[in-house]
Amino acid sequence: MRTVLAVTTFVLFLMAPFAMMSIPEVELPKVEAVVEVKEPLPLPGYPGCVASVDQLPPSPSRYDSADPRLMGDRVIVVTKKARRIMLFTGGEIRRDRAGGTAPDCWKVALGYRDDGQDAGVFDKFMEGDRRTPEGWYHTSDKPWSDYYHAIMIHYPDERHAKAALTRGSISTSQYDAIARAEKNGTVPPQNTSLGSHVLLHGGGSSEDWTWGCVALNDTDIDELRGALPEGMRTWILILP
Repeated sequence: MRTVLAVTTFVLFLMAPFAMMSIPEVELPKVEAVVEVKEPLPLPGYPGCVASVDQLPPSPSRYDSADPRLMGDRVIVVTKKARRIMLFTGGEIRRDRAGGTAPDCWKVALGYRDDGQDAGVFDKFMEGDRRTPEGWYHTSDKPWSDYYHAIMIHYPDERHAKAALTRGSISTSQYDAIARAEKNGTVPPQNTSLGSHVLLHGGGSSEDWTWGCVALNDTDIDELRGALPEGMRTWILILP
């Protein structure tokens, strides 16, 4: 027993200097959290349609995702690239079609250009460019239109007017009239170089053919109108 204790004591005596040595710290590599951001999935069976406004394509120059108008009642959104028009309430897509099961999302046609360019990828600039304007607009009914069940888009707005005033294509009085109409929710002047009578209307959506309006199939514009407030007065957001 004494021999075992002696040996143990001797071993501990030899290891003591090593035990007192400082052990160098090893810096572990930093691992940063990676959050995977996925593209919003389209509604099953409805390509180009989304279930809520937070899945709309980002476009900081055209809208703020925190804009309270997005959460309003019966807000129309057009996505030009996808050629779709949707109707939202409280930020969620409505389901007024097919007995309340199908989403309020329809195919649309935009302006046709014979120079090979896609009018859907450009904001409106002037009369005759066959482009659909982008941004926020008031809407109202236009029962006297030659186009089927037309809804007026209150273009031009102050943003387009300000750019036109800067380049000298409209007068100060025209700019003031457009800005005043936007503030009051009324139809702006329709006789400026910016263009006029931009509408939602029927006539077909199989291919682009309009002068900058947003065209739906006749049965689809009927469905849309049936879900809108009286006088077709609401907000419309048109995105690239």
